[in-house]
Amino acid sequence: MRNIIISVILITVLNIFFTKYGYSQSQKVVIGALIEYEYFATSTVEDVPCEFFKGTFAETIRRIDIKDKIELKRLANYANKFKETTPKPIDVRVLFTFRYRRSQEKYCMDRWGLWVNKKTGKCYDNKLLTDFVLKRCQ
Repeated sequence: MRNIIISVILITVLNIFFTKYGYSQSQKVVIGALIEYEYFATSTVEDVPCEFFKGTFAETIRRIDIKDKIELKRLANYANKFKETTPKPIDVRVLFTFRYRRSQEKYCMDRWGLWVNKKTGKCYDNKLLTDFVLKRCQ
């Protein structure tokens, strides 16, 4: 009987610990998101890399600030769905910022859904986030 009680207490404590402190891919809580974008149909003479996005489209960038808790929960899920892919030339039309409590992460997206982490320069696919951005930027 004593072993059963100890086992139940141990399982309860472990369950509470892993629920609260998580055992997930990301411990960060998304508290906001910002989409800065240029119309996808806008043509340029040459491809616009991530570092020149704001300078190239300074006059025409549109912004969507996301604060809705339901959308932020969905975005937190999407933040864990990046799949690394081979580097390719990118023609940026979106700068997406995930805001966390003490930090932020910025990703650039081209017209066809290729994502680049602005800090690391690594390329990713993220179909769910791409669909979200395309719907919001119409």
